[in-house]
Amino acid sequence: MAVLDWALAATALALGGNVIGVPAIDYYSRSVVEPPMPDDVVDVGLLFTPNFELLDQLSPDLIVIPPALRIGEPFLQRIAATRVVDLARDGDATIAAAIEGTGHLAEVIDRQSEWVKQRSDMERQLQDAAAQLARWRDRPLWIATSADDRHLTVFGPGSLFADILNRLGLVNAQKESGFWRGQATVGLERIAAVPEAALVLIDADGSNSVSLPGSDSVFWQALPVVREGRVFRLPPVMENGGVPAVMRFSRLLAAGLNGGGG
Repeated sequence: MAVLDWALAATALALGGNVIGVPAIDYYSRSVVEPPMPDDVVDVGLLFTPNFELLDQLSPDLIVIPPALRIGEPFLQRIAATRVVDLARDGDATIAAAIEGTGHLAEVIDRQSEWVKQRSDMERQLQDAAAQLARWRDRPLWIATSADDRHLTVFGPGSLFADILNRLGLVNAQKESGFWRGQATVGLERIAAVPEAALVLIDADGSNSVSLPGSDSVFWQALPVVREGRVFRLPPVMENGGVPAVMRFSRLLAAGLNGGGG
């Protein structure tokens, strides 16, 4: 099958599906990371403008797309049977939506037994992470990526990261849902307004292409969260990446926060 979405590709691979084509594989490898993309999977072009000729040459038995690509479904149907799978619900990327979407995909590709095992593994991972993070339950956490040297993109209600925090029994410092799937861009003064919080910075794509506030920023160094050593860096996790992202984020968060601070 060809999967024209990174989160769906990760989900299909985790279910043991035979994936032969995915867009922008280099970005997947830097930003999604898990499961690793097999070397023989063909890069079929850009995310929203895949190479139709190449897809046709691959002759997939199935093409899986997200709702955002539904407009292209009539053209894709000429190449292979095309199914729309949604890992979000009403625009919100939640654990429940990821579970529902993954169950749908498992039915489509006949991997129901693999899904039963994966869901059990996810629940066990969440339980393990919750136990490891028990000492953090009374301290608010900012979950963020860097926007520029003066702003962060923070994740609030409606985001997958916020839903995972809730499931782990942790407090999200960002209370507002934001402009898209629970994301909001805020200035560092917003972080300063919650002095008791810890800050978890997720690398956007592993490239470190966006600069973070550094030692030359007096305001950054004056933030309580920086001054008191409560800034933690995590490797990339796709913010709407479905069940694989739930497992990756909960595992990395537990390891990162227990590496020091607090």
